[in-house]
Amino acid sequence: MRIALVIDRFLPHKGGGERYVQILAQNLASKGHEVTIFARCFSPPSSQQERVRFHHIPTPGWPGFFRVLAFARRCKREITPGEFDIVHDVGHIVGADIFNPHGGVEQVWLKRYFASYANPVHRTLKKVQRLLSPKEWVVLYLQRRQYLSRKTHRILAIAPMIKTHIQERYPEIPEEKVVMIQNPAELKRFNPQNRSAFRRDQRNLLDLKEKEIALLFAGNNFRLKGLYPLLNSLTALREMATAAQPFRLFIAGNESTDRWQKLARKIGVEDLVVFLGPVREMEKLYAATDIFVLPTFYDSASLVVLEALASGLPVVTSRWNGTNTLIDVPATGMVLENNDNPEEIARTLYRFFPEEARKEALRAAPERVKSINLASHIDRILNLYEMVIRENTHE
Repeated sequence: MRIALVIDRFLPHKGGGERYVQILAQNLASKGHEVTIFARCFSPPSSQQERVRFHHIPTPGWPGFFRVLAFARRCKREITPGEFDIVHDVGHIVGADIFNPHGGVEQVWLKRYFASYANPVHRTLKKVQRLLSPKEWVVLYLQRRQYLSRKTHRILAIAPMIKTHIQERYPEIPEEKVVMIQNPAELKRFNPQNRSAFRRDQRNLLDLKEKEIALLFAGNNFRLKGLYPLLNSLTALREMATAAQPFRLFIAGNESTDRWQKLARKIGVEDLVVFLGPVREMEKLYAATDIFVLPTFYDSASLVVLEALASGLPVVTSRWNGTNTLIDVPATGMVLENNDNPEEIARTLYRFFPEEARKEALRAAPERVKSINLASHIDRILNLYEMVIRENTHE
């Protein structure tokens, strides 16, 4: 099968859609399919990507609205009709066989993006900036055309939440056109057996005492992922914990930490927070820590939540995370109703301070993601491709 994957930027270290496209491309290529990634910029290919082709789409860097339009138009021109059996879009081109809005519905994302600004003045300024932005209007225009184009055979939702948002925003789309295939869990890499292999050495590297509880937050765009209310929750959590329950919060992510370190000092929790920067071997970090927390304002379907569950950690996340339906409350975690409420975050985290609660999650959490393992995900994607190819053939 000749497959074209389209994404604006192929930068897997950024996570999200970029990381998903990397996983998808590698696994499709390993099954013998010809995979070409179309993007305007790329990370240097790793050895695992040798069987994947890369097609650079040159676009101007500025202004932003013209870059988005130019990418959409040049992709359409350079993806020759008949050259590929399937065109799978995770970007902003119109008329692909499969449209995969990996970041969710733009209008919903925007509302939650604004909500992530705690300061009402900053929030208002961001609203004005975004709503007057030509780039934002172009993105909204293109996405609407993607959803409603007759050439789009299927719209791929990666979580029940995303499917609901699509159907609420675009009720005119036939129900059978929206297919839900959840993001995959890489069970070979992320599993509870990693604890016996890595936990002791990694906890020593992190200078963790035997009884110390390690909270883990991981992601890029700390503000949108809820780091502000999480840091504020540590004061209340410290009051709840006893002397026999010391804890620290470890923060992994590729983002400048200066403003967040200043915030931790201002709140008075600097001693409880450790910034790790970008972490390549996340499986070792999950093995070393005890509770995963991501009080995100919006996440279409967080891969790190899947990884944490697969590793046996209890997960605390918000109802605005598409993966929240995989959490079996309270055995494998909790879903925050108000992710911006520090007291609610603190109370929820404290539920997993008892060792018995964490042992229960270690047993039950991996079971929640077994059915969405990587192999079954790739099979479902290929079945979807074959169905669309059959439809194309009969048109």
